[in-house]
Amino acid sequence: MNEIILLLLAIVGIFSVACSVALIALGKIIDRYPSGDETGRERSLSSPAESTKLAVIVFWCLFIPGAWAVLQEGIITRIVGITIFFSICLFMFTALAFSFAVLSTMKSRKKEIGDTGLPALPSTGTPNPIQMTKSAPDTVTTKRYNSPISNFMVSALLKKE
Repeated sequence: MNEIILLLLAIVGIFSVACSVALIALGKIIDRYPSGDETGRERSLSSPAESTKLAVIVFWCLFIPGAWAVLQEGIITRIVGITIFFSICLFMFTALAFSFAVLSTMKSRKKEIGDTGLPALPSTGTPNPIQMTKSAPDTVTTKRYNSPISNFMVSALLKKE
């Protein structure tokens, strides 16, 4: 039984290292992505690069007690360890999915606006009021990719911008 648990622990560890590296890389890509006027942008703990690093640190801080709990002999501590592993793997998968969603949204928004980026604010710092007009309801269109989603995610990770 201990051999199976050690094998599963090794698989979860390899998955965790790969996902941690991918999440930090995605955070850096999203943080460096041009969003228009960069002069007023403030980088703090809430910036994508720093928040993904913080999420990875929290992940590994939960991984170590989970590994300890799985290796114990008591049934309750094993169940707690397995639950911790399941929850942190789900957390990592969700973080990766949201990072890919944010990156694809930023790329599609840049394509809609154009390669010039977002319009900058006027020098006074007050934005112009937006004129709302009533229009006919738009039809919903779906965007289709020539390649499967997995190829899209891998190409987004490997692409340097």
